[in-house]
Amino acid sequence: MPTELLSPDDFLTRLTESFSTPQTAGSIWLTHKRLSIEDGGDAEDEEAEHEVLIRCTRGDGSKFSSKIPASSLHTFHTTYGTLLKSTFAPHMRKRDKKKEKARADAVAAKRRELYVDVDIGSGGKRGKGRRQRERKIRAQHKKEEEREKVEARETKANGSR
Repeated sequence: MPTELLSPDDFLTRLTESFSTPQTAGSIWLTHKRLSIEDGGDAEDEEAEHEVLIRCTRGDGSKFSSKIPASSLHTFHTTYGTLLKSTFAPHMRKRDKKKEKARADAVAAKRRELYVDVDIGSGGKRGKGRRQRERKIRAQHKKEEEREKVEARETKANGSR
């Protein structure tokens, strides 16, 4: 199926229609390409302004495109961006920043707690005091092992960068 070449305004109108039709046609692919002049001389000049080709391919096989001159590219992208935002905004899920902040705070608190030593104190030689002291010693050893694991992970991550 051949590609129709439309004016930028007609392209935006047709794209709006494509988004508003029921989703029976399937997906929509949008591609952007920089067009360069193939005259051989200074075609790859970095200072030159180039046209942009924008193409829409729909799931039913229909294609349409438009060439946007470099001079009107800014105004086209403003209109095009507004169209995409208005089309996709209802389908986007808002981020729950409160949950993200709470999760980050919990991770930071756990990390701070990792570097606070357990107060072993002096326990008795027999009975309840001795068992409490042994539990605190085991907890301290466990914390030290976890610290070593975290530090090894950090050095490995920093070393691979």
